[in-house]
Amino acid sequence: MKPFNFCPACAARLEDGEQGSKSCPSCGRSWYRNSAPAVGAGIVNDGKALITRRGVEPEKGRFDIPGGFLSGGEDPIEGLKRELREELGLEIEVAVDDCVSIVAHTYGPEGEFVLALGFLASWVGGEPRAADDVAGFTWVDLDELDRLDFAWEHDRQVVRKALMRAKEERDAGS
Repeated sequence: MKPFNFCPACAARLEDGEQGSKSCPSCGRSWYRNSAPAVGAGIVNDGKALITRRGVEPEKGRFDIPGGFLSGGEDPIEGLKRELREELGLEIEVAVDDCVSIVAHTYGPEGEFVLALGFLASWVGGEPRAADDVAGFTWVDLDELDRLDFAWEHDRQVVRKALMRAKEERDAGS
């Protein structure tokens, strides 16, 4: 949410409050510039992780993990499943315990606050196809990971964790 100068409830000019908030001298309400929650998934198949190329700004053309912003009140797991269906036509299996990354960062030219939740997920259905705001996708292994131009470093780390977990599971099974 962009910072605002007038109270959304009564239209009075806001004053600076504590911890980055704004307060209204007229109606007494406080307003906060909270982080928007976003979710993303690290998905591995046959030793390679799925990453997407951004089709829209910010960071158009750079790599990230599939996912996106949650709608107001949306459950993170359901939101992640919705995003993967919209962006890639995939069905995934994921649970709260699969969360491996929680990172606060800024997004876009106006520095919007985002709280990014990264999950390890399993691909259970559908065939990947680029849709919505995804320009394309590719499968990568650990050797390629550090050479790629990721929009956000925390996405690279989610992919690394997904690949490492898959390797550990393969090694344990052999």
